[in-house]
This record gives sequence, C-alpha cells and structure tokens, in this order.
Amino acid sequence: MTSIKKQTIRAFSWDILGRFLTQGSTFVVSIILARLLAPEEFGLVAMSLAFVSVFSVFLDVGFSAALIQNQQNTQKTYSSIFYFNVFAGVILTAIFYFIAPWIGEFYQNPNVVALVRWLSLSFIFNSFNRVQNAILSRELNFKYITLRTFSASVLSGILGIIAAYNNWGVYSIVLQHLSFGFFCSVFLWSTGIWKPSLHFSFQELKKLLGFSSYAFFERIVNSVFVRLDVFLLAKFFPPVTIGFYSRASTLKEQVTKYSSSSIIRVLFPVLSKLQNDHTAYQRIYFKMFSLISLVSFLLSGILYFLGSDIILLLFGRKWQQSIPIFQILILASCAIPLNSLMWNAMMSKGKSKENFYFGTIRKLVSLIPFYFAFQYGIWLFTVIWVIITYINTFFNMVMLKNQVDIPILKHVKLFLICFIPLVPSLFLFEFLDLQVFATRFSFSIGFVIFYFIFHVLAKTDGLLFILDLLNDFKTVFGKKILFKSN
Repeated sequence: MTSIKKQTIRAFSWDILGRFLTQGSTFVVSIILARLLAPEEFGLVAMSLAFVSVFSVFLDVGFSAALIQNQQNTQKTYSSIFYFNVFAGVILTAIFYFIAPWIGEFYQNPNVVALVRWLSLSFIFNSFNRVQNAILSRELNFKYITLRTFSASVLSGILGIIAAYNNWGVYSIVLQHLSFGFFCSVFLWSTGIWKPSLHFSFQELKKLLGFSSYAFFERIVNSVFVRLDVFLLAKFFPPVTIGFYSRASTLKEQVTKYSSSSIIRVLFPVLSKLQNDHTAYQRIYFKMFSLISLVSFLLSGILYFLGSDIILLLFGRKWQQSIPIFQILILASCAIPLNSLMWNAMMSKGKSKENFYFGTIRKLVSLIPFYFAFQYGIWLFTVIWVIITYINTFFNMVMLKNQVDIPILKHVKLFLICFIPLVPSLFLFEFLDLQVFATRFSFSIGFVIFYFIFHVLAKTDGLLFILDLLNDFKTVFGKKILFKSN
C-alpha cells in the first residue's frame, strides 16, 4: 500500500472517529438543552451567531486554506499568519462590542445586544488555533485534532448543561459556545505541535495572498449566504419561529457532518498533494464523489422517513412545528456534501479566483427562495431552497468540467445511481401515509435493504470503495495490533 494511501486511511479513520465522538457529544448536549430551554432562547442565539459567524472569516482571510494548499511554507510563514490571526481576533471582538446595539436595532430586539458582545469573544479564542489546525490538516495528522475537539466538546457541553440547570437560560448556550473555542485552543497548545517564533513579515502574508484573497472573498460571500436565512427570516419572523427553523436546520446539518465532513476535510490536503498528477487526482476524486453520494442519499432517506419520530423523541412536543421544515431541509443533505466536495476540488487545484467568481453566481441564485418566504411563509421557502441547491449542484459539475477537466457525464451517472432508488421511496412513503412508528421504522428498514441491493447490482464505486477501505483498515491497523500482541 502506498504511503499517501496509508496516510489518507489513518487521517480519515481518526477524523471520522472524531466526527462521531464530537458531533455525538454535541448532539446529546443539544437534546438536553432543548428540553431545558425554550425555542425562543435558541432563536435568540441563532440570530446573534448569524453576524458573529459571518465575520469569523476575517480571522485569517483565507490563509488557513492557503497554508494547506501551498507546499513551501516556513516557520516565518506560520508565525506571520499566527500574529495576523490574533490581531484580527482582538480587533473583531472590539468592533462587535461597539456595533452590537446596531445589530439589536436591526432585529428590533434589545436582548441580542448583550449576546452579540459575549459571543464575539470567540474571535479571540479561535484566533490562537488557526495555524496549528492548518499544520495538522496539511500533514494529515487528524489524531490530535480529534482528541482535542472531542475533549473540548465534552467539557463545554457539561458547562452548558450545568448552567441550564442553574437557570442561566440563553446564556447557558453562550457559555457552551465560548468554552468550546477556549478549550480547543488550550488543548492544542498543550500538545506542543507548533509554537510561533518572534518573527513577522508582511512579505510572507503577501506571497499567500494570490490564493488566500480569493479564498477569503469566496468564504465571506459563502458565510453571508449560509447565514442569510437567519439574517432575513429573523427580520420578519419572531424568535420562536427562528427557533423552530434553526432546530430543524441544525439537525439537518448532522447528515452532512456524518456523511461527508471527514472525507472532504481529509480530501483537500490529499488532492493538494496530487494537484500535478491529474490521472490519480481524478481517480480519487470520483471515488469520493461516489462514496459521499451513497452515504448522504441513504441517510437523507432514513431521516426523512423517521424525522417526526426523531424530533418528538429527542426534543419533545414543544418542537413539533420543526418537523415539516426538517423533512424538507433534509432532502438538501443529498446535494450539499457534493457541492462542498466540488468546491474543495477546485481549491486544491489552486483555482481560488475562479471559484470565487462562480461561487458568487451560485449565491445570487440562492436569493430566489427569500421572495417566497416573505410572501408565503417558511415552509415554501425551504422547498424552493432545496430546489436551488440541486440546481447549483449541476452548475458545479459544469464548472469543474470547464476549469479542472472533470467529465460531466461521470458526475451525472454517479449522482443518478443514488438518486434513482431514493425518489420512488419518498413518493411511496407519502402515498402510504404511515401513522404508526412501527410501520415507519419497517419502511425505513425496507428502504435500506432496497438501496443496498440496487448499489450491489449497479456495482457502484462508492460501495466497492467501502469494501476496499475495510480491507485496508485491516491491513493498516490489524498489523499494528498483531505486532503489539507479540
């Protein structure tokens, strides 16, 4: 097995383990907090975080991606980026302290002011770990990232739950959010992976700007549009409605995180290493595209069928209004990971400028659903938003053909192989109108069996890759365990 393959398998193994542990612990904490707190309190935090999250891209203006993509970094490069990050973090916190009243006026809700000021401290906490994260990702060393994020997730979750039990209300969520960033930085520095030297050079910043500037522009536009739903919807709908929407949206994001985040996170540095070997680059890319399609379509179907049961069981009946929103949003989880994969494929080839221009077009198209939100309500907004997500997916396929010479027909074929077994299952589920949990659960099991039979017959690359990956796991980790036992 080649060295890059071994590194990729180890990186993927550690990162997916970290995803399950970290997201699992965060999910458990969110369930407990959802039962202790009101939907309105979650809505207030979502409104406040919308602004903070958008401006978080100013912490490194795309330098983290540039450090991973560039293969000639020095100690002076890392140190210069580090000091820039810390300076940016302090400035952003100061700015948000003064503009918080304006944000409160924008939402016409004075409770947002104090929340924004507290949440802006995350800029400082997170500025201390950006370079270390980039170094670890570039070296495919996801073991340290996994260990520290999981530990930070558990500790911050415990603090949030304790605060909620002691009637801190909305500030228990704030405490959880801030302490996560604080613990992440503390744990990462304690490993001693890298420490900055007393060097700073504008020239080091400048040499990365060609890539990072467009990566920054693309990410700031993307950050705005990712949070645009909360920005605009919160302007016209009450916090309780935003609470229902954000709960459905957050639950939907779990599919993306579990189905593809680890693959995409590992794949960017791997593709960056292979950017000059187009044959190997394309082979690995399509294997990942098939794998992500297989997993995300499968999980989306299961969660659509069991969405009502999951929300009522985990969060209680006070969140019942989130169910129809969640069932529609979950259908976008088939396409969102693929869009992210295609974005990373462009970036790994150094196409940050082109990606920014094409990304801007995609974002402008994404404005269409908001017209329907204000005219007809949130439910129709979610329907149109899902449709636009799929339109952007096919737009990305065309973009990759033109810029990176990755065939469109291969994209479409792999997409349809996963799309075909899902769609009739959705129509059949709605037609049957199953009212009992046992029947919905049985339907879900039947869907899983049908889905895998279809992929076995089609001999899809994603399924074959999973089988191959399992054999490689045994080769890489089995020998290690056998060696220790001897």
